[in-house]
Amino acid sequence: MGISHERERSFQRLPLWVWLVALGLAALGAFSVNPVLTPFSILLLPVFASLLWIRGEPPVLLFACGMQWLQASVAVFYTDYYGLSLNVTHGGAELIKAIWLSLIGVLVLALGIRLALLRRKIGIAGQVEHEIRLLDPSKVFVCYLLAFVAFYFVNRVAFQIPSLAQPILATTTLKWVLVFLLAYSVLTQRRHYTLFGITVFLEFFTGLLGFFASFKSVFLVLLVVLPTARFLFKGWRLVQFCVVAALVLVFSIVWTVIKGDYREFLNQGSGQQTVLVPVSERVAKLSQLVGDLDRRSFDEGLEELIMRVSYVSFFAMTLSHVPDTVPYERGELWFGAVKHVLMPRFLFPNKVAIDDSARTEKYTGYQAAGVEQGTSISLGYMAESYIDFGARWMFVPILFLGLFYGFIYRFFVDHQRCRLLGFATATAILVFGAYTIETSNIKLVGGNLTGLIVMGLFVQFLGKMFWALITHDPAKPESRYRSRHRRVAPAEAEKIEATCEEGR
Repeated sequence: MGISHERERSFQRLPLWVWLVALGLAALGAFSVNPVLTPFSILLLPVFASLLWIRGEPPVLLFACGMQWLQASVAVFYTDYYGLSLNVTHGGAELIKAIWLSLIGVLVLALGIRLALLRRKIGIAGQVEHEIRLLDPSKVFVCYLLAFVAFYFVNRVAFQIPSLAQPILATTTLKWVLVFLLAYSVLTQRRHYTLFGITVFLEFFTGLLGFFASFKSVFLVLLVVLPTARFLFKGWRLVQFCVVAALVLVFSIVWTVIKGDYREFLNQGSGQQTVLVPVSERVAKLSQLVGDLDRRSFDEGLEELIMRVSYVSFFAMTLSHVPDTVPYERGELWFGAVKHVLMPRFLFPNKVAIDDSARTEKYTGYQAAGVEQGTSISLGYMAESYIDFGARWMFVPILFLGLFYGFIYRFFVDHQRCRLLGFATATAILVFGAYTIETSNIKLVGGNLTGLIVMGLFVQFLGKMFWALITHDPAKPESRYRSRHRRVAPAEAEKIEATCEEGR
């Protein structure tokens, strides 16, 4: 199945009602206590969608910018709700400036991504529609179970070999590739819902038992898969998307309330990020903590979550500290991030370890909890860009970061024989590697570059074999499942299979 030589538009057309709703909300926002920031924040959403939404493709890049937009703007809506202007809050002018710079930064990031995606040929979604018919959800599920068990041990081994930990951990991206493929095939083929339900339960339950909030990961992938499998702004798919988003919100609130007591129970008061109690006791403790929740603690958890999601306060403190107390670094932080990546630990075992909290203390003057307390507090790449280049030129590295994200997406989606496998791989890397504003530039560059290299080598040398493991023989009757789409004939399916397996 070839790809049309027609080029995609630079901007995607959104339904008229989306723009009307956005304009209406922006008009109401003009009468809020933050009459400029509120409408600007609201109108950014359809702009992001028009830049990054490609119908029929996973909106992982839109998801990434949307989540960063939320972190930059939630303080605006929070103060609007209570009728309290940002001018009279703690930080005042610096907080407002931090929000403006962060929102403009996310917009520049989106523009960088869009630049990297220019002049793409259309027709990829059409090819994927045929490729999905070859995917066998039961085979994908079996591979997922094997990966689930294997990567449990891989995670344990990785931390015992610090010099190779990052590339070893990057291989676990394959598990999320399988989760994407399973969810996409189940939703598109409308069968084997039980298999995906088991997958969600396993990821959710094991995530709850761990030290971090990794139970959300499977839902984040699902938020990207749902609008990929069918146009989001229609009926039942929109309802499903809203239900998943609501579940993420509720689970996040509950976790915010219980995580302090739960983590102290897990590490037995040691203050370290370790789990020292058996599974049965963890389950019992979770049940007790959740059972003790009431309306008051839930409301407090919601407020705490909003403050946690809003990641502009450290940026505001940076603005009041740099350059008055600490001078601009003139590119030293971003140069250090690139240098750190180019010096792999297995070749440079004495490379200095990353200490986010120490950097936060230096550029904010704030006493941040560090490794001694079993945590790490980052400034985020927006603040680091400002520290390097000031308010005027900080957007230059952010633009290049957007180009980098767009390149990762384009590399896997546009340059692989199997477009569906490209969808899954790009999503598995970017859904976790590009969606937070709080991550330091070292981790953003290093993590995503490692994922690009490791998964790029995988699809290059093992992609053909992997595809054969999770697809069925196109000539067999079971390839013709019940679907709203037309049924594919064996001869056509064989042609699609040949396209996917053709040598490079």
